Parts: sequence; C-alpha cells; structure tokens
Amino acid sequence: MHKTKIRTVQNLGSNAQSNGAFKLEKIGVSEFDIRDPYHLALTISWPQFFGGVTAVYLFINLVFALLYFAVPGSVNNLPSGSLADAFFFSIETLATVGYGNMAPVGLYAHVVSTVEIFIGMLLTATMTGLVFVRFSKPQAKILFAEKAVVTRSGGRTRLMIRIGNGRMYALTDAEARLTTVVSETEPNGQVIRYVVDLKLQLTNMAFFPLTWLVIHEVTQDSPLQLLLTANKQELLASQMRFMLSVTARDPSLSAQIYSAQAYTAADVALDHRYADAVTGLSTHHAVADMRKISDTEPDSADGPAH
Repeated sequence: MHKTKIRTVQNLGSNAQSNGAFKLEKIGVSEFDIRDPYHLALTISWPQFFGGVTAVYLFINLVFALLYFAVPGSVNNLPSGSLADAFFFSIETLATVGYGNMAPVGLYAHVVSTVEIFIGMLLTATMTGLVFVRFSKPQAKILFAEKAVVTRSGGRTRLMIRIGNGRMYALTDAEARLTTVVSETEPNGQVIRYVVDLKLQLTNMAFFPLTWLVIHEVTQDSPLQLLLTANKQELLASQMRFMLSVTARDPSLSAQIYSAQAYTAADVALDHRYADAVTGLSTHHAVADMRKISDTEPDSADGPAH
C-alpha cells in the first residue's frame, strides 16, 4: 500500500528559531489535495497563489494558441508559422479584449474562440472571488510571549503566559484555553495519550484592550505538578508540552478570530516572571509596550506583571 509522508512545521512554536516549535507529521494524507481546490487556494501562501494562477493562465493560453496554430488561416492576419502571435491572440481572446487586427475566420476558429471566451469569463470570476476571500480573511493579531514563565514564590506555583492585543483597538469576548498532552500506561503496556484542559484563573475577558496574563495554578492535582519541584534539567527531560488557544471578536470586522501558540519544556522559564509592559500614565491613560511582551526577569515575591 502506497503511503504519502508529509512533514510540516506549523506556526505553533515560540518563533522560527525556537526549539519549542512542534513538528507535526502525518502519514497517508497529502498536504495539497487537488480534489479540494478551494481549500488549497485559500491556504497556500500569496507567492504560491499568484504562481499557480500564472501557471494556469499561461497553460490555458498555450492550449488555445496551439489550437489556432494547428489550423492555418483560422485567424485573420495571423502570420503563418508564428506560434507567438497565436499565443498573444489567445491572451486577447481570453481577456475579451479584441484589438481588431486579428479575428477568427470560419466555424472552427469561432467555436474555439467561443469556448476560450467562456473559460476566460469563468477564470476571471473565480480568481476575483478567491482574491477577495483571501484579502477578507481576518487576521488574529494576537501576540504571544516567546516563553511561558513559572513563578514559585509565596507558597504558590503558577504557570503564566502573557498575550497581547496587536490591534490598536480593543477586542471583545476573548476566551483562552490551555491544554496539555497526558500519557498513561495501561496494565497491558499500551500507552494512551489524551488532551486535557488546564484550569485557568480567568478564561474569559469581555474587554481585551492591551495585555492578558493567562495563569494556571499548579497543584498536586494538576497534570503539570512536576513544576512544583522540578529543576531545569528535570523539566527538559519531561518532554512537557502545552498549547494556548485564544478566540476573540474583532468589532471592526464583526468577525471571530482565532490564534494558538504551543510551548514545550524548552520554552518554559522557571522561577521567572514577566517584566512590566503596561505603564499607567494617569487614571484614564495606560500605555502598553508590545515590544516587551516576552521580556522576563527573575521571580520575586511582588506578584506577577501584567
């Protein structure tokens, strides 16, 4: 049985250079499925999209140019033996331009040009719709700290991840969900892996203007109880991983947005806290420096930064 092996690295790690980026591999599925062209057209990058559109456009014109070229005299004023002129006539026909110096002659050429014009209208409508949908897709603009931090002061152990609103205006109805992968070994030796939710101090924020410190308090009942006593070496050996997903509503777009970030043990700063990123200038004025969203400092007993 033939299997297609695909290795993809999604944007779930801290950054492009981080060891915490998850490598997701799937066997038996294809990254690009030509049976689902709409999804393919919306998920590929802009260079790939324009490259694909250009390739399709040139291929269609080449096919029709060969049809015109195959029957000499089918196009008025088309130089004999000139495939280049037939190609440019095909471009003009596909675009329904019709400059007038060349025109189809006879039933064969009129049938071919009619089919080409019909395909050209469909191609224009399809490409216009795809470009519009790609431009209209809302971007989350949620900023994630590169490192999760663990504070172990004041008799409490807390895992914290700071996120920021990358828009200049407030998001609404924001919801955070922190999950981790737990492995258990059955008596028969079978390993079962499943995803569990980590309890957060605050899961919803009706008004999300600046930053949000997502906090999971680590207890003996927590799947991350290793953080209570672990040092850096023990943490790295644990292969711990968790993912923070955030949904919110963008009021200016009237659309729901979604973003996620994954962290591994290498992305956890033990006994650190986030440096202050928000400065209160006055009672009615606060400034958030999003360049400091990932800044950390050694933990102290003063409480977490916001």
